[in-house]
Amino acid sequence: MPKSTRKRSAGRARSTSRGAVETITRSKQSLPVILLLAIWRWRWELTLVASVAYIIWKHGAGIVEFFGDKLPVWFTVALTVLVGWWLVVDNPVRRFLRNRMWCVVTRHRIRACLTEMRTLNYSGNLPFILGCFATKTGQVVWLWMRPGLSIEDLDNKAETLASACWARKATIARSKSNAAIVRIDIDRRDPLASKTIDSPLLDDTSAMPEAAVADDAVLAFLTPDSASDESTTQNDHTERPAKTGSGETRTRTSKTKTTAAVHDSQTVILGANGEDVSDYV
Repeated sequence: MPKSTRKRSAGRARSTSRGAVETITRSKQSLPVILLLAIWRWRWELTLVASVAYIIWKHGAGIVEFFGDKLPVWFTVALTVLVGWWLVVDNPVRRFLRNRMWCVVTRHRIRACLTEMRTLNYSGNLPFILGCFATKTGQVVWLWMRPGLSIEDLDNKAETLASACWARKATIARSKSNAAIVRIDIDRRDPLASKTIDSPLLDDTSAMPEAAVADDAVLAFLTPDSASDESTTQNDHTERPAKTGSGETRTRTSKTKTTAAVHDSQTVILGANGEDVSDYV
């Protein structure tokens, strides 16, 4: 083989061993469809901007005149602080605004993560985000898988989605009625992580002294009273006559459970019905 031919073949091999080039095709969409999708994707931001612009355009001069001329400075500052405090404290308005903000952020982060993970069909379309709703622990995102996509394209992607959404964890599940609908649960808070958990069962003992609460009420309830002990002792010595086949009578002693010592130097405690309750004390 000539030397020049070996060099050309080696150079061609190096060029092909550098890696494959990924080509993603985008389906051609009309301008109205692109505008509608952009409005749907940025609907909350556009609504906020439009509301602020309308208020400034219609009532901006009146607001400036009211707070600038008719009210003293200290009242304006106090009103601003009061409104800010009202938005910070826990109230339905604050919870709604916080949940809406996180829903908007989660929806954008999910879309960005799907784009980076190349969760596309052969036409280059991403899964359609139907909506994002707030839950007690975070948010839930509903996806409509386009033709060519399924939940298998999201296998082992839960940690990637949780990292993209700045959350604790993410759970991916398919709808039971429609395979094209996928649910993604984004957990941001753990309701059981709090050190103190309020329980309505503590209302009955909250006013009791510590000495009364420290007593073992369960042990006092399970310990039989003196009357039960006496009846149990009497039953131990009771002899019952029994008839045999030959007509003679014989006596037999009724077997009744009593308090007895065991090998580990512990005492068996019986309940009112004679049941062994040592394991529960």
